[in-house]
Amino acid sequence: MLFGASARGIGVRELMDAMVELLPLPAGDPAGDVSGVVFKLERDPVMGRIAYVRLYGGTIANRDVIPGGAEGTSDKITQIRKADGKRWEDVGVLEAGDIAAVCGWGRARIGDVVGSAEGVPGVRQLAVPLLTVQAFWRSEAEYPAVVAACQELADEDPALALQWMQDERELHLKVMGPIQTEVLASVLQSRFGLTVTFGPPSVIYKETPASAGEGYVAYLAPKPCWAILRFLVEPLPRGSGLVYESKERGERLADSYQNEVARRVPEALRQGLLGWEVTDLKVTLVEGEHHVWHTHPLDFVIATPMGIMDGLARTGTRLLEPVLKFKLSVPAEFAGKLMNELLLMRADIGAPVPAGERMEIEGRLPVADSLDFPARLGSMTKGRGVLSASFAGYQEAPAGVAAERKRSGVNPLDQARFILAARSALSAT
Repeated sequence: MLFGASARGIGVRELMDAMVELLPLPAGDPAGDVSGVVFKLERDPVMGRIAYVRLYGGTIANRDVIPGGAEGTSDKITQIRKADGKRWEDVGVLEAGDIAAVCGWGRARIGDVVGSAEGVPGVRQLAVPLLTVQAFWRSEAEYPAVVAACQELADEDPALALQWMQDERELHLKVMGPIQTEVLASVLQSRFGLTVTFGPPSVIYKETPASAGEGYVAYLAPKPCWAILRFLVEPLPRGSGLVYESKERGERLADSYQNEVARRVPEALRQGLLGWEVTDLKVTLVEGEHHVWHTHPLDFVIATPMGIMDGLARTGTRLLEPVLKFKLSVPAEFAGKLMNELLLMRADIGAPVPAGERMEIEGRLPVADSLDFPARLGSMTKGRGVLSASFAGYQEAPAGVAAERKRSGVNPLDQARFILAARSALSAT
């Protein structure tokens, strides 16, 4: 164990020595496949976005185009810098086992994999945002600056998952809790000079298909267009996420169009029948057709959401709510009161376990009913209660729980309006 105070220079040398002595040497094959990860972002007034990269395998150099960096794009590297004390040196090459700042990846985000993901060790996500908040600003003139600032913060912390609703001129961010909103407001003020406030947090629900069924779309008008798709939508066990498969052969639907469909399916599932992300399902493309003369490359961009939503409308969806796994330790005299409180919050709890003069209670607790529980626990136990909790996943909400989210954009189920909107032909009135 090491301790110190960096602001006063205490313990810094000991920490550096311990790192050299105890931590393993960087390993990797400079001649192997390129494999690395972006772990930090900065902005330079001249070079633009600078991505800090830890390279686990291979070698990259100036003017290289590396697939996988910058959200799957292939941007050219313009400069590779290494820090030497307080100076930056343009080294031009980054080899396996090293760290450097890479310029030229204008769309890079923290967590982006550079090259192959096989050589990047798995990184455990410490927390999952379960709440969403809406941002508010002082005047309409600040709207573009607030959008740009929030986008920059979301690039640095992808867990914020910025949702920019352009038609409604709204910004929503995913957060862990109210303390994070205070930090975000402070950063926006000190770093960007923007006064931004946030609305009350709301729980992030999800949806899942209620049954198996098919979705179909024949996008044949207005000409020129031609895209026919049929999807099989099937529910999967909790925690499965999205599984996509295509059983359509290339004779009727070219591979390039199938690849476009595969890219658009996750986007189409970001908003289900209730406005929440749809998860724990398998989507299978069982039929597809293009036309040699009439099909436009963007036709399947428009057709895919319509086919997916048609399938969800036929299967129906069930609401999923986030739950926490918790452990509560309280003095024995407060155990009965706390048990009743937990039951009122729809907690699934086990029998209390004595631990000396205290009682320990474990179970699962819906997030929606327990937002203010940590704050209330102190007053309920005179500051002697100890609560630890972690995200336990999503479970089907009971019949009495309902939550619907306002949809962003035109619903693909309204196919006529959706097509017009996608083709920029929908009147603002």
